Amino acid sequence: MEAIVLAAGKGTRMCSELPKVLHPVFGKPVLGYVLDSLAGAGVKNPYVVVGYKAEAVRSFSKSYGAVPVLQREQKGTGHAVMMAQAALKNAQGPVLIWPGDMPLVKPETLREFCAAHKKSRAHVSVLSCDQEDPSGYGRIVREENHFAAIREELDATPEERAIREVNTGIYLFDKKVLFEALSRIGRDNQKGEYYLTDTIEILRRGGYCVEAFLLASAEEGQGINSQKDLATVTKKINEREIARHQDKGVTFMAPEQTFVAPGVKIGKGTTIYPWCFIKSGVEIGANCEIGPFAKLRRGTVIGDGSVIGSFVEVNRSRLGKNVSAKHLTYLGDAVIGDGANIGAGTITANFDGKKKQQTMIGKNVRVGSNTVFVAPVRIPDGARTGAGAVVIPKIKIKKGDVVVGVPARPIPKKKR
Repeated sequence: MEAIVLAAGKGTRMCSELPKVLHPVFGKPVLGYVLDSLAGAGVKNPYVVVGYKAEAVRSFSKSYGAVPVLQREQKGTGHAVMMAQAALKNAQGPVLIWPGDMPLVKPETLREFCAAHKKSRAHVSVLSCDQEDPSGYGRIVREENHFAAIREELDATPEERAIREVNTGIYLFDKKVLFEALSRIGRDNQKGEYYLTDTIEILRRGGYCVEAFLLASAEEGQGINSQKDLATVTKKINEREIARHQDKGVTFMAPEQTFVAPGVKIGKGTTIYPWCFIKSGVEIGANCEIGPFAKLRRGTVIGDGSVIGSFVEVNRSRLGKNVSAKHLTYLGDAVIGDGANIGAGTITANFDGKKKQQTMIGKNVRVGSNTVFVAPVRIPDGARTGAGAVVIPKIKIKKGDVVVGVPARPIPKKKR
């Protein structure tokens, strides 16, 4: 199966200079979710039609192994698919077409759609869904319960606009009939564009088999046409991720007030308190406590039994088992050993003005409140810092030392 992803439009209703498909959801562009689902369904090297700010979309899609196809002028969805005709000249199987702004369709849904298409022996199949508010979507028109056409809203009659079954924009075509139908579509519509949807009525009248398969979950049919839609999709993805972790034994005290990106690992028995933001690439061990108001950024690994408390931010850091950082702390580019206690107000000052530097804190270290580690520094096992200490590079600290002051210096044992 070949796949064409339509990603050439600006997305005028987004009111943004950023291409619609590059708007981020949890740090990843919307287009990335579509390409991930295609990969999950076994589609390799899809074709991505680019147009508005083509270079930015091309650069991103290439990281997924996609092949860009340029649509210099945006003349509609049908015109966009026409641009891929030359690229598909040697294609043997069916052609899947998917809008780049529909990130909620799951790989398993796509596989079920392909199986239904094959079983029906249709020349073209459309994935449809029921929407309570179908405004903005093309309506699925049926005659005597048979799929007959897709009517774009601007061209629909009042009766057709009342239809709640809508087109998701996902199609499976026999390659030959696809381009045969595209050669016959015109621009006689309100927008003056070449509509891909017009191919359905053309093929049906030509005696070809056309089918529309209804999604069980209307949620997956949510596209993105506005900032409101983007927020809705973000919420749905967040709910999916939280549900996935709940099924594995993670407790969320307030799921509706917690944000967890795809690509996070959380161990069984961990509790996540409200207003936490956990980014993709974070790993949290078992039986931890996170939050409230904690921010965990990519590259963070937290060991079993650790506590990350209120207003603590952790970035690209590795914390061992039973580490406690309960209050008002920034830990960036840090490696912290088992059993360490990080006092309130601690900062690892990881940026030296040119590059990020690492702070290494050993096992069972006790860090006093408002300590600043000016990286690169290394704190050996069992050491302690006094409140307000500023630990700078090249200060020699031994195992079990107590360091205080600005800059911090070890206190002789007889003076402790």
